[in-house]
Amino acid sequence: MSIRILLIARDSEIRQAYAQAISDLGVEVISIPSLRGLDGDVTDLFYHGVAIDMRTKIHALKQDKEFIYTTLRKFPAAHLSLEKETQRIRVYYPGQSSGATLKNFVNEECRCFTPHRLAHHIRRQIHFNVILSRKKDLQAAHSERTVTVDVSEGGCFVFSVRDWAPGQTAWLTIMELADATPIGTHVRRCIQWGKGMRVPGVGLEFVEIGDRQAKEISDHLWG
Repeated sequence: MSIRILLIARDSEIRQAYAQAISDLGVEVISIPSLRGLDGDVTDLFYHGVAIDMRTKIHALKQDKEFIYTTLRKFPAAHLSLEKETQRIRVYYPGQSSGATLKNFVNEECRCFTPHRLAHHIRRQIHFNVILSRKKDLQAAHSERTVTVDVSEGGCFVFSVRDWAPGQTAWLTIMELADATPIGTHVRRCIQWGKGMRVPGVGLEFVEIGDRQAKEISDHLWG
């Protein structure tokens, strides 16, 4: 597999200059203006590293701090700045030697890295009050009052000390949503109480959710 780098830069001219410099190294580059609203053509690919324009990062941190840092922690990451007068690209990355270049970043950081995909859904720490139940009717015997630990557009992780197993169906009522209809979910992962210093609970994938509910969750994530 050839080296592939994800390039993030808001300004189209600056993005083009970075992309050309990376391509000249024989590296495949996927360039985007931001990390918001990515489709499968970007998230389904595997990357050896990320290069992000410094001005773009500063702008993004105002709204997407957790999103940006979650992404950059997964890959070798280089911060770029372009001197407009000379068109020189300055490169900054952890552990670099003096005068490091894009070529150094590619050879020293990216080539030895096992490529990963971007997450399809970015998770944020949002603590909704929820009722988690094994039955859609939410009878007390099958339900517990709890909270979400983190949330994405595709699912959430919910605190629970009850016994769950991957593949089970769970129903979730999120009290902060205007539409309190139970959301149908599949249990994707479980962390049992007492298993190391980890928050116990269940990772849930939304499989039966209303359009209004999905929009409200998205608004909480990006609002």
